[in-house]
Amino acid sequence: MDQSPSNRPLPPAQARVYQRLLEHVRRTGATPDLAAFARELGVHYVSLRQHLEALHAKGYLRFESRGRGRSPALELPALATGIPLLGDIPAGPLAIAAAHAEAYLPAAAGGGHAESLFALRVHGDSMADLLQNDDVVLLAQRQPQRSGEICAVRLAEEEVTLKYVDRLGGGRFALRPHNPDYPTLEVAGERLAVDGVYRGLLRGTVAEALLLRE
Repeated sequence: MDQSPSNRPLPPAQARVYQRLLEHVRRTGATPDLAAFARELGVHYVSLRQHLEALHAKGYLRFESRGRGRSPALELPALATGIPLLGDIPAGPLAIAAAHAEAYLPAAAGGGHAESLFALRVHGDSMADLLQNDDVVLLAQRQPQRSGEICAVRLAEEEVTLKYVDRLGGGRFALRPHNPDYPTLEVAGERLAVDGVYRGLLRGTVAEALLLRE
């Protein structure tokens, strides 16, 4: 590919196609059959092709027709199929943030988890000594399944932070640090956005040795 993704946000339909395509490739190691992929997405095959052509034009992937009777060529950049290391996560689909990741980890760093993963670099010491400043944490793009999980959370449009998320009842949650020098914050559920749930940790030279940069 000879171009980088545009910095403009993708329309929701294109973002959905791109996210699901990334998930498929990371899970199976191959691009999907387009007819089956269209059925999975619940869209017409022609509409799927139009979305892929738009993503090609914007630099997210390579999609080219190969003539009558032959399947189109569909290819994602090698880095895009790894685990993206993100800076601050903006509002909106994580797939868009992942397209502009600062670096990637090999998919194998996820330990074989089928979940869609991303990584964040720890800033600060509110989760010390469990998580240290500059550690790289792996997170699954899902909601917590039980009280007390470590999550990447955001209040309104503020920066993402890592905290234990405790359910308090009545639609309220406590964001609890590991470091006792920091206060626990109690918030209403409607103010809280969970971007991911903690799955693992890479520290020091191990993390740096694994990072792939363009």
